[in-house]
Amino acid sequence: MWNDNETNSDFIDFQHLVGAVTSIIDNEALLPCSIGIYGDWGSGKSSLMKMIGDKYNDDDDILTISFNGWLFEGYEDTKTVLMSRIVDEIIKKRTLGEKGLKLAAKLLRKIDLIKLGRSAVKHGLGYLTMGPAGVALTTSSDIIKKLSTTNYEDYIKTQTEQDPDEALRTNIQEFHLNFEELINETKIKKIIVFIDDLDRCSHDTVIATLEAIKLFLFAKNTAFVIGADERLIRYAVRRRFPDIPGDNTEIGRDYLEKLIQYPIRIPPLNGQELAVYVNLLFTSLYTDIGEFEFVRESVLKKKNEDQFGFNFALENVEDFVKSASEDLKETLSLSAQLIPVLTVGLNGNPRQTKRFLNTLLLRQEMAKSKGETLNKRILSKLMLLEYFKPETFKSFYEEQANNDGIVPEIGLLEKYANGTNSKDDKELTIEQDANLQDSWLKNWYTQAPLLADENLQSYFYYSRDKLSVSGVNLQRMSSQAQEVFRKLMSDSETIRNSALKLASSISIGDASGIYQSLAEKMTQEGKQKGDTSTLKRLIDFCTVRRELISQLLSLINSMPHQALPLSVATWVEDIVKDSDYEPMGSKLLQVWSTSTSNKGLSRIAKQKIK
Repeated sequence: MWNDNETNSDFIDFQHLVGAVTSIIDNEALLPCSIGIYGDWGSGKSSLMKMIGDKYNDDDDILTISFNGWLFEGYEDTKTVLMSRIVDEIIKKRTLGEKGLKLAAKLLRKIDLIKLGRSAVKHGLGYLTMGPAGVALTTSSDIIKKLSTTNYEDYIKTQTEQDPDEALRTNIQEFHLNFEELINETKIKKIIVFIDDLDRCSHDTVIATLEAIKLFLFAKNTAFVIGADERLIRYAVRRRFPDIPGDNTEIGRDYLEKLIQYPIRIPPLNGQELAVYVNLLFTSLYTDIGEFEFVRESVLKKKNEDQFGFNFALENVEDFVKSASEDLKETLSLSAQLIPVLTVGLNGNPRQTKRFLNTLLLRQEMAKSKGETLNKRILSKLMLLEYFKPETFKSFYEEQANNDGIVPEIGLLEKYANGTNSKDDKELTIEQDANLQDSWLKNWYTQAPLLADENLQSYFYYSRDKLSVSGVNLQRMSSQAQEVFRKLMSDSETIRNSALKLASSISIGDASGIYQSLAEKMTQEGKQKGDTSTLKRLIDFCTVRRELISQLLSLINSMPHQALPLSVATWVEDIVKDSDYEPMGSKLLQVWSTSTSNKGLSRIAKQKIK
C-alpha cells in the first residue's frame, strides 16, 4: 500500500509545472507575485508545492515558509496568524542585530494592534476606551498573553480621538513599511510562502488568508504560492459578499483574478498518464528503493522524449526493471484492465485512484490475515461495480448472502450480455432489464473474469466497511461534486437548478458518489413527501446523469410502497419516456397498481396504465 500524504517523489511528471512556477519566482522583475496552483482535491497540488519548495531549500538567502490554513482554522483571526508566522520564521532563520530586533518587535506589536484594531472596528469605538482590563474580557487567552508584555495604554488613549477604521488602516500601512525594512536589514533575497489546503477551510478563514496575502503583495522580493481548488475559493468569495449586485459568479472570479497574478492549473491525468502513475506505484511495491528511483527517473525521462507515444506497461516493463517478478507482471496485467475504467470513472484523479488501489490491497491483506486468498481480478471487478453502480452491488450482496456466496443472477445476465442466452432462460425482472440497458453494466458483465458459479462470499465480506460507513461517498468526491451535492440539497429551486447544470460536467465516479449520498440520505429519511423530497432531487439528478437510471429504477423498485410519494409514478414515467428504459417504467407501474400498502399510488398507477 502507499501513504496518502504529499510527496517530493514525482510519479506523474510534474517537472514542467515545477519549471513554470520556479521561472516566475526566479525572475526578479516579476516580484512581488502571487501564484495559484489550481486543481481538484487529490490532483497533486500539495506534492507539486513540495517539489517547488525543494528547489530552494539549500539556498540560505531564500526563506521558504509553509502555512496550512486548515491547521489554524480554530484561531480567532487567521490573517494575523499568517502575518505572525512569516515574521516568526524570519526571526528564527536570521541572527538579528539591534536594528533588526527593533524592527521585528515593532512588527509583532503592529500585528497585535491590527488584531486589536479589527476588534475595535467590529465592536465599535467604545471598545478602545475600555482599557487593558476591558480588552482582556473580550479577547482570547492568546491575545491576553501578548497584551501582558506590551503597554497599550498610550495606544488606546491616542485612538479615542480617531476613527477605529482609520487607525486600522494606519497600522496596516506602517506594518507594510516595517516589513520591507526588516527584509532589507536581514539581507533575505527572497521570501516564498506556500499556502496549502485553503479549500478545506471555512469561508471566513479563506477570506482572512487571502486578505493577509494581499497585505504582503506589495513587499519586495516576496512570492506567495497558493494551492487550492479555485471553484471553492470563488464560492467562499460569493458567500463573503452576497449583497453585491450583479452575478455572484463574476464577483468570485474577479476577486480571485485580482489577487492571483499567475494561475497554474493541474489538469486531470489522461489514460496514458494514469497508466504511468499506477504502474510506477505498483513497481514501487515490488522493487527496492534504490532500484525503484532509477526506474522512476528512467520512465519519466522516456516519457518526456516521446510525450504522446510512450506507455509504461507490462509489454515494456523489462526495459526498465532488471528482473521483473511474476507478481509485478500479474499486477501490471491487472492494471491494463483497470486503467480505462478509472481514467473515465475517477476523472484521472491521482488520489482517488490511489485510494481505490489501497482499498483493493487492504482487502487482500485482511483476507490474508484470515488465511484466505482473494483473486485480484475478481476483487477489482467487484470493486468497480461497488464504486460506479452501487445499487447493483448491493443487490448482489444481498443475493449472495442468501445463496452461500453464489449470485445466480450474474450468470443469467452474463449470458444475456454475451448473447448466449436461450429460450429456456427465465423472464428478466425490472432490475435485470435495467441492468442490460445500461452500457457500462453490459460491458462489465462481458469482461473477464466471468463470475457465474463463483463463490463471492469472501469478496463481499471484506466490502462491509464500504456498505456500512455513512458519509464515505462525500469523502471521495471532488470539490466540484461536493458543491453540486450541497446545491442539490438547497431549499432554493434556483440553486438546485444551477447544480443540475454543473452536474453534466462531472466525472462518472463523482456522479456515482452524489447518487450514493442522495440515496443514503433518502434511506435515512424514510417516507418521501412532495416535490422537494430527496427522491425528487435524486430523480432530477438522474435526468441529467442518465447513465444512473438503471440504478435509480433498481432503488425505487426496492423501496417500500408506503415510503413512496404519489408523484413518483409521474416522475418515473417522465424519466423513462422515449428511452430504452420505458419497458422497465411500465413494469414498475404494473407492480404499483397492485399495491395494498399505498392505495393512492395504486390508483394513479392504474390510471396511467389505462
